[in-house]
Amino acid sequence: MAVNLTEAEQTAMAILRTNHGSIMQTRVPDRTEKDALGMIEPGMGVYRKLEKKGLVVICEPLVDDDGFEWTPAIELA
Repeated sequence: MAVNLTEAEQTAMAILRTNHGSIMQTRVPDRTEKDALGMIEPGMGVYRKLEKKGLVVICEPLVDDDGFEWTPAIELA
C-alpha cells in the first residue's frame, strides 16, 4: 500500500534515515521552518502526522531510578 507524503513528511523521513532511524526530540523545531538555504526543517506537527500514518514512533521520556530523565526520541516504526 502506497502512502502519500507531503514534501515536509518526505524530508522528515529522510532526516530519520540519515540519522540511523532516530532523532532526539530536542533537535526538532516546534513548527516547520526553512533554514538559511530555504530547505524545509520539519516541526513536531509533521512527525505527529507521520506517527498517525504508522511510519514513526514518538517515544515518551524515560526516567531512571535516580530521577534522570532521558531525552525522548522519534524513531522509524
